[in-house]
Amino acid sequence: MSAPAVGGTAPGGTAPGGTAPGGTAPGRARFRRFGYWGLGWLGVAAAAGLWQLISVLMHSTFFPTFSTSASRSWHLLDGPVRTKDLIPSILRTLAGFGISAVIGVTVGMVTGYYRAAQEWTSAVFDFLRSLPTPLLIPVALVLLGLGGQMVVAVIVTAAVWPVLINTANATAGLEPTLVDTARMLGLKGRAFLWRLVLPAVSPQIFAGLRVSISISLAVMVVAEILGGGSGIGYFISSAQQSFQITDSWAGVLVLCLLGWAFDSLFLLAERRLLAWQRGTVGGEQLG
Repeated sequence: MSAPAVGGTAPGGTAPGGTAPGGTAPGRARFRRFGYWGLGWLGVAAAAGLWQLISVLMHSTFFPTFSTSASRSWHLLDGPVRTKDLIPSILRTLAGFGISAVIGVTVGMVTGYYRAAQEWTSAVFDFLRSLPTPLLIPVALVLLGLGGQMVVAVIVTAAVWPVLINTANATAGLEPTLVDTARMLGLKGRAFLWRLVLPAVSPQIFAGLRVSISISLAVMVVAEILGGGSGIGYFISSAQQSFQITDSWAGVLVLCLLGWAFDSLFLLAERRLLAWQRGTVGGEQLG
């Protein structure tokens, strides 16, 4: 009687390692994902409990309890603040992020692929991205005035750089064999950039985009505090100046929820759009 082949199915219909034919690896992968998800929420609960405990021990009117702040944040989300401040902030953040993504990907691909463009723009880009964004807000106020246009413009000046730099570096580092093969197949000009370069550098682009959306949210708050005229940042600043401390902390909680929602939706989109690279769809193995 011959021994089972290496890597084959063991007697009893069980694959090596105790996995049944057909495999339960996807099921175990899903279980691990749910486990990590549960640990993440456990960490949030621990942080909320620590906030509650410290606030109770301090008895300070400037540091309300987590339960009080959370209750107030729910009223903010369900009241006029949602339409007056929260929705405009979301739209400004998404507009600034979207413009930054388009500019960053397009300019990054061009400057990364064409050496002459890289030489001409590298010094200018290094100078511009070294400028602190808050210093640009007074200039934007003079040019654009108070309101949403100023906030979007300031977001773009800060959020475009992670996308642009990641895209340019990834494009410049393309494998020469891949480029030569595409040339032999007749890909040229825009078709070469969009059909070969863009898919090849998409992981690095998404890494830059994830950083960019976090920067967009942070810069949106700063710009609204200094001259937005409306928005969640303006609401937090106004609440602090009028000593409505609970409203201020509730606004901070709303910002935390907004950042979590942006990041979660972005990761979901990334998994879907880049599933072809891992041979998966929706995180499950194909075939």
